[in-house]
Amino acid sequence: MVIGLLFSLISVALPIALVVWAVRQFGGRRDSRGMDAHSVRRFFQYLLLFGLMVVAAVGLSDLLGLLFQKPSLAGNDNSTLARALTFSVFGIPMFVLLAAWSRRRLQQDPDEARSLGWAFYATVAPLTALVVAMTALHGVVSAALADHRFDGSALSQLVVWFGVWLAHWIMASRMLDADRRLGHLVIGSLIGLFTTVAGLVWLLGASLDALLVDPASTLLVQQQQPLAQAAATVVVGVPVWVVYWLRNLSKARRTPLWFGYVLPVGVGGSLVLAVVGASIVLYQALVWFIGDPTSTQAAQHFEGAPTAAACVIVGAVSWWYHRQVFTGATPARMEVTRVYEYLMAGIALLAAAVGVAMVFVALVESLVPPAAVEVGTSMVNSLLSGVTLLLVGGPLWLVFWSRIGRATHDGGPEELGSPTRRIYLFVLFGLGGVVAVIAVLVAAFLGIQDALKNGFDAQVVREMRIPVAILLATGAISGYHWLVYRHDRSLLPVAEPQHGPRYVLLVGAPDDIVCGEVGRLTGARVELWVRADGLAAPWAVDDVVAAVSQSGADAVAVIAGQAGLETIGLQRP
Repeated sequence: MVIGLLFSLISVALPIALVVWAVRQFGGRRDSRGMDAHSVRRFFQYLLLFGLMVVAAVGLSDLLGLLFQKPSLAGNDNSTLARALTFSVFGIPMFVLLAAWSRRRLQQDPDEARSLGWAFYATVAPLTALVVAMTALHGVVSAALADHRFDGSALSQLVVWFGVWLAHWIMASRMLDADRRLGHLVIGSLIGLFTTVAGLVWLLGASLDALLVDPASTLLVQQQQPLAQAAATVVVGVPVWVVYWLRNLSKARRTPLWFGYVLPVGVGGSLVLAVVGASIVLYQALVWFIGDPTSTQAAQHFEGAPTAAACVIVGAVSWWYHRQVFTGATPARMEVTRVYEYLMAGIALLAAAVGVAMVFVALVESLVPPAAVEVGTSMVNSLLSGVTLLLVGGPLWLVFWSRIGRATHDGGPEELGSPTRRIYLFVLFGLGGVVAVIAVLVAAFLGIQDALKNGFDAQVVREMRIPVAILLATGAISGYHWLVYRHDRSLLPVAEPQHGPRYVLLVGAPDDIVCGEVGRLTGARVELWVRADGLAAPWAVDDVVAAVSQSGADAVAVIAGQAGLETIGLQRP
């Protein structure tokens, strides 16, 4: 206990000594390499502030938790009491003093409020408190629902850490601008979404398992604990998701980070969850009716089916909701819309390709039986797993690829030459080529090795079935997309020499998409400066491109005002 106490005191005192040494050594100067002493001071200052926050919160929560324990237990737990008193008596005053000093510097120095160290602390501190408070709330709710008991220790942690989170939430909302708070909101929304989805899948799966598989007595006894844990997870996740996403992030400015949450996580992740769940349910059903089930009892065979069905339901609802949010944020077809469609098509195509490979493997196994009995293998089940992936991934790929095909037919050269389409085609063609080469080498190695041992017979073909299946699937994908790429090149007009400006400076309203669109259509390097007076009208890409094309200067500034666009030629040094 003494060693632990000394280590705790040293861990608190050492950062203080480093801060004092750094400030005295650098003294606000910059060395020959341009290192800012203030950055060094801020790093240790906010790192120490975060550590003292954790120490103070742990000490206070432990001290409150001892009040809910029985007297005999509290009297015997001297180490917990000593840690709680040490952290509370020493940690809280040091944290308050350092927090007050940091707040005064933030109010006096504008550079301090814009520093990376302060933004990092204002993001990590509330998220840490949020996770601990969520864990404590889960303990309180699950204990009340499952065991009908009161968990005083978890309640004390919940009260203390919720207070820490609330204080930092208010502080960050007042002292950080919207862009610097965006990372905090996105991570908090991810935590709330993952917890809510996991809780709903768990709760719905346990409920279906109890209602469809087990009798009512099992529902009251064996399923009580899982249902209570799942319900507690939902109770913990929903408020976090509502506060972070529904009330804040959903109304924030549509930045790339905002789309990064909605598109790959909300839309893509939900669709993957639904597809995986549907594949498991369909596979188990096919094996039960057509294949070789491992158990003759339906309850054992379909043991994971309720949870998989819950994944389908929750994933489909989450996908539909985030798809509506995404559609409302992008009323017109933009590059981020293409990213979504090609991402979904790629996921579905991967599932279908794996299904094709597994079907080929099953066919080879049916034509060339093994020389010896292989325990735990079933040709029929392998075939059904491949058919399942084909039935799930094939139609999904066809839906998105048909949508992409209609867009390329209506969009013309702009759609065919989009960066997302080119990257998609090159990735599939290139990645398929690399995998095909590896498959050829592996198949050749296996074939030569077995031929040298036993001569070339049917068993050599059987050993080569997996790399050959991969070769066929990837070869078909690469060949098809190479043909698509050549067809796109034949329809695209020949690029004319660039005679427009090489540099475009946009001055006006904030817009994270206009730069990429103008740069893609003009070939110029585009930068955006936001007007501080707020008098700029929203950008229209077509108007900006027309204004830039009419200018004969090598560098152009386009200023958006209430009266329209003003184009000024620039002479860059």
